[in-house]
Amino acid sequence: MENKVVVLGSCSVCHVYQSPRMPEKGETVIGNESYVIVGGKGSGQAVVARRLGSEVFLLEHLGDDDYGKKERESYQEMGICTDFVFLDSDTSTGAGGIFLDDQGQNKIIIVPGANSNVSRRDVDEMKSIIKDAAILGAQFEIPADTVDYAIRTAAEMGVRTLLDPAPVTAFDESLYPCISIIKPNEYEASELTGIHVTDLDSAKEAGRWFLEKGVKEAAIITMGEKGAVLVTREGVKHLPGIPVKAVDTGGAGDTFAGALLAALSRGWPLEKSICYAQCASAICVTRASTYAMTRQDEIDCLFEETYEKQEEKWRDL
Repeated sequence: MENKVVVLGSCSVCHVYQSPRMPEKGETVIGNESYVIVGGKGSGQAVVARRLGSEVFLLEHLGDDDYGKKERESYQEMGICTDFVFLDSDTSTGAGGIFLDDQGQNKIIIVPGANSNVSRRDVDEMKSIIKDAAILGAQFEIPADTVDYAIRTAAEMGVRTLLDPAPVTAFDESLYPCISIIKPNEYEASELTGIHVTDLDSAKEAGRWFLEKGVKEAAIITMGEKGAVLVTREGVKHLPGIPVKAVDTGGAGDTFAGALLAALSRGWPLEKSICYAQCASAICVTRASTYAMTRQDEIDCLFEETYEKQEEKWRDL
């Protein structure tokens, strides 16, 4: 069904610490500020896809605590289907620490908490929803076994799948032929392929590695300000990023993935969908911790202003 997106989610209460630079090993650095946000890869991607007009069904486990209850209510207010968002009394909502420097770069530590409870049984209960979806999105902040099962289930039903392989997690390589699109960043592509991804040529090589492993449609290697490299069986294309001054890159990847899910659910081609996701990500990084504040009108406006200009910059590799 067009516009229908299923997201296998994670949610974490994240304590954010901002300082002029990252500390070296054994060093203490005085920070500028700290604050708390509630996020997570699945949560962020679902929120962005919903804000961009998709009908979103989220599978997620939260702790039966104040954070979990508030987050579930927040999803409901946004119009995200929470029939498969569970409050678990045996554990707390996931937690995390995000460390930001003045250049907008980040390092993240996650403690799974209730995210570890997302199970195959949950996926089985969702099968009728998955069957009617335009696309299923997943990441690895929930158990890898559950992600594996969900992607295989969707593939058997003929449903398109998008895997954001973060954090990097070992998984059975027989899963690759069930993945429609894989979207690693430079680090994730390097870790999964063994190819040190530092430039367009090495990104191209890594993308081809994923296709050789069986990924069905495409590998999209995201490279921050350098843009993205799209690798398909028809060829390889570099889509430059949209120049902005980054303030906080913490939500960039999840915003990109959520916008990509939304665009693909509309039936848009890959290049157009990536450009739309780049617009969403470009707006996100200019603000502090704002992926949940993504506004469709802003992104649509930037997309309309830049799409043709960006298209002229695309080049084959």
